[in-house]
This record gives sequence, structure tokens and C-alpha cells, in this order.
Amino acid sequence: MTQNHASRHGFTLIELLVVIAIISIIAAFLVPTLLTGRREAYKVQCANNLRQIFTPAMQFSDRRGNRNFPFGPGKTPAAHESLNEMIRFDSEGLNPKLFVCPDGNAGPAQKDEKSEFVLDADTLDYTWTKTRTKNTKTNAALSSDKYIDKYEDEEGIHQGHIKGVNVLQTDGSVSFVDEKDDSIDTETMLPKGLTR
Repeated sequence: MTQNHASRHGFTLIELLVVIAIISIIAAFLVPTLLTGRREAYKVQCANNLRQIFTPAMQFSDRRGNRNFPFGPGKTPAAHESLNEMIRFDSEGLNPKLFVCPDGNAGPAQKDEKSEFVLDADTLDYTWTKTRTKNTKTNAALSSDKYIDKYEDEEGIHQGHIKGVNVLQTDGSVSFVDEKDDSIDTETMLPKGLTR
């Protein structure tokens, strides 16, 4: 007895369209979750960068003998000028990538032939205190992310964390502060007492 049925090979067009539709629906659910997870990982990495910046800043304040955190020349220096004081004092082991937030706009500073580097506004994603601050001061912001996501000024629209910033305190702790918190200046969208 012979069978006269053709063997079936591959998908029909309708089956293929059903599979594509199912994959599209699954992707629509997964992509936002993956993006949210990535943004959360960036926040954690950024907080870790700030903790690592605190260590040489504290060493700077202890070794200089005056207990002041790094502070640049002038009355209210830019953040990169203050942090360059710390880098000039002891840059050994500091990586330029430490000063870049994965959610920010900056690119890492380039090291020269002596493996030294200098920060500027384009290679620093963090703020710094705008006044001389002793390492014994409590409950004060020392540094934070430079921008909240979609912050707009005369230079354009900036990237950052959504709805808040990581804030480094003078005791070395880091916490995420909501943009609506009382400690955030509504004009600069930075923790009070910090400068870009």
C-alpha cells in the first residue's frame, strides 16, 4: 500500500506570521524591562565611582594637614578645577574613567606619555563642592552627578539619571536623591552647595 501524501517541509506563510507576531509581543514586554535594568545598573556603577573618588579626596585632605577636601583656585572654582588639585597631588592609580558616569555625557580624559591626565568640563560627569569644606563636616553634599536626565541649559540638553542624582556626602556615603527633594536647587537641579 502506497501513501500518496506529500511530506511537509517548512512553515506556511500563516504559521510564519504567527511566530513573528508572538516574538514581537514578547520583545515588547522584555525591551522596557531590560532598559530599566540597564539604567539601574548605571546608577549603581555611578554611585561606586563617587565612593571611589571619595577615597583619594579624603587622603588629600588628611595629607595636606588642613583637613580640607580638594578645592581649586578662586572663590568658586568649577568642579574639574577642584578635582584636578587632587589629581595633581597624587594621580597614581586614578583612572580617568572613574570620573565618567555611564549615564552621562562626558568621555574619559586622555593620559599623556607620563600616564597623567587633566579633567575639564567635557571629561567630568560629576559636580564638586563650591566652598572650602573640611572632612570633619557632617551632613553635607561633597559631589553628585552633573545632570539629571534631559536637563537643559544654554549648552543644550544633557544626559543623566532619570528623576534624580547620586549624591556623595562628606562622610563617604552615597545615596540617590529625587529631583523633587528639598536638598535639590530648583534652578540648577543640583544638590545645594555644589557646582558644575
